[in-house]
Amino acid sequence: MSYETRPQTYDETIRILEKKDYRGIAEFILPSVKEADEISLEHTKLSVPDMREMDFLAKINMNKESFILHIEFETVYKSNAQMMKRMLRYYTYIKWHNDLPIYQVLMVLKKPVNVKNIKGSFESTVQGLEIMKYNYKVIKAYEIDKNEILSQKSIVFYPLRVFMKHDGETEKEHILECLSVVEKIEDTDYYFLTVECLKKIYQTSEYEEFVEEEIYMSSALYKEPYEKGREEGLQEGETKTLARTTIKFLIKKFGIIPDDLKESIQKLDATTLEIIIDNILEYESLDQIKKYIR
Repeated sequence: MSYETRPQTYDETIRILEKKDYRGIAEFILPSVKEADEISLEHTKLSVPDMREMDFLAKINMNKESFILHIEFETVYKSNAQMMKRMLRYYTYIKWHNDLPIYQVLMVLKKPVNVKNIKGSFESTVQGLEIMKYNYKVIKAYEIDKNEILSQKSIVFYPLRVFMKHDGETEKEHILECLSVVEKIEDTDYYFLTVECLKKIYQTSEYEEFVEEEIYMSSALYKEPYEKGREEGLQEGETKTLARTTIKFLIKKFGIIPDDLKESIQKLDATTLEIIIDNILEYESLDQIKKYIR
C-alpha cells in the first residue's frame, strides 16, 4: 500500500487535534491554564495574502485576567530572523483584531539542521533609546521525553510523540512504540495522524512496513479528505476537465496548436476557460486566445 501524503494532510494535523481537544493542547503548552475559568477558540485566518493561517489561537479567562494564547507548531525551522519576523507579524495582527495581552508559544517539532541556538526574543535600540523588547516562549518537542506525554495522559499530543526524545530506543523500536500506543485508542484518527507525522521525519521504507493498514484505513480522515482538500480537489478536477475540453475544441478548429499554448491553457482558471469555450466559434486565430494568457 502507498502512504503518499496528500499536500494538505499534515498542514491540517494540528487543526484536527485542536477540534478533538483544544483545551488539552492549551493545558500542556501552558500548564497554568488548567485553572482557567473559560477557554474559547478564536478565528485563526488572517486577511493577509502572504501570511499562513495560525496554528492555534484561543482566548483564556483565568483569575480575572483575560489574554490570548497563540501557538505555532514548526517542523522546518530555517532561521531565527525568519521565525521572529513571522511571530511578530502574527502578534501585530492578533493585537489589531483583539486588544488583549498575547501569550505566544513556538513549539519546534524537528531539531533544526543549521540553527544551533533557537532564540525567542530580541531587543531594538536606536540612538540609545530602547524601542522594543519582544519575546515568545520556545518549546523544543525533540527535547521532551515522549513518556512524559503518556504519564500526563495528553492523548491529543500522542501523534506528536514521534518527534520527541526516545533515549535507549532504536528508530524501529520508537516507531513501533508510537504506533502501538495510538493503536489502542478507539478513535482511529489518532493512528492516522501519527502516520502522517511519521512521514515528516522518516523515509517511507523506515515506517511503512509497521503500519497496520486496517486501522489506518478505518480512520474517517483516510476515508474522506479534509474539507479544504475536498473542495480544492473538486475545483482542480473541474478545471482540468475544462482545460482538456478547451484544447480539444481549439485543435478541432485550428488544427495543431503549440505545446507552450497548451501548457498556458492548462494553467488558466475555470472561469476563463468557460469564457474561451463559450466564444470558440467566434475566434479567427490563436492570437485571440493569447489575450487570456497572462
